[in-house]
Amino acid sequence: MSNWVSAHGSLYNALFNHLLQSPLKAKVTGIYDGMKTDLVKPYAILGETDVIESDYATGLTEDIAVQMHIYTDGKPECRELLRLLKYYAKQKSFIMEGYEIQKVRLSNEQVMNDIDPDTSHGVLRLVYTVRHKLIKEMN
Repeated sequence: MSNWVSAHGSLYNALFNHLLQSPLKAKVTGIYDGMKTDLVKPYAILGETDVIESDYATGLTEDIAVQMHIYTDGKPECRELLRLLKYYAKQKSFIMEGYEIQKVRLSNEQVMNDIDPDTSHGVLRLVYTVRHKLIKEMN
């Protein structure tokens, strides 16, 4: 077990802020960090996360998976918004002090009917490989 501070929170916040400032924001009624009641479609949600550490003698990397959701009235719109969400979420331009995104890869992308027959639900799961910078790199 290492004494490193996980990049999990920094990545999630940077991704959320990046998406809020992306052109995707103009295509949806909102981008949220969890399900709310009475949301108007189409909307996006940054959802579940999980982290796997890889500790080395010279540093630490983490694979941080972030699951994102799109909710719309139809599958064509859902597919298009999921495409845009993937495009903007895969950009590695997030600034996180003390961390560097090395790679972003697609783990899962799916469009399905939601629990009610009028809602299409898109799921996108991206895995970010994040390297912890060494103290000498931050000076």
